[in-house]
Amino acid sequence: MPELAPELIATLRTLESQYMQFRRLFRAGMTGKQQAIQELEATTTFLRNFENVFVPGLLQTPEYARCRLAEGVDQDGALDDLTSAVHVRMQRQQVLYRSGKRFHFVITEAVLRYRLCPTDVMVEQLDRLVSLSALRHIRFGVIPFAARFPVAPVHGFWIFDDQRVAVENFTAELTITRPAEVVAHLRLFAQLADAALYGTDARALLTRVLTELVDQPG
Repeated sequence: MPELAPELIATLRTLESQYMQFRRLFRAGMTGKQQAIQELEATTTFLRNFENVFVPGLLQTPEYARCRLAEGVDQDGALDDLTSAVHVRMQRQQVLYRSGKRFHFVITEAVLRYRLCPTDVMVEQLDRLVSLSALRHIRFGVIPFAARFPVAPVHGFWIFDDQRVAVENFTAELTITRPAEVVAHLRLFAQLADAALYGTDARALLTRVLTELVDQPG
């Protein structure tokens, strides 16, 4: 049925834009990906981000970001443009202070405890989260281990203005734009957000984990 070829080709191109393998994405390095995210964040009014494993990129310190992005070189075979990629990720954080922007971050307590970097790097990162959690235009929540999870925190995801959802797994990035799926992620985010601690309660948890980390021998 050759008459179906144009439609099938168009569908294939759509799928290729929605599912992108990291090895293909990072062939020319990781800086380009950071710049693409920066452009998306610049046009986004309300960004929601749930993370169950690591600190959100917009809240990372330079050294924590370096540890995270280094995995792209080690695991995904990315061109080693680590210094440039970290620089752009830090530039991205300027969006946090632009007027008219709203941010809602929700993480699990596991994010605060996973050893994805050296102890001194994690101490600095937790200290930064304490400071950022006090900013008025950023809503920052932590779901403690003791909380009853409304849904299993299977993976992290970003929601851009109720229109687009980004999800990453070990090997690829998935972009979701179907309205029904976006609505489903909005519902999931709201449920997870309701289970989180905010304000002084969140900072108390952050400070407790930070103190435990500093006091650990060695």
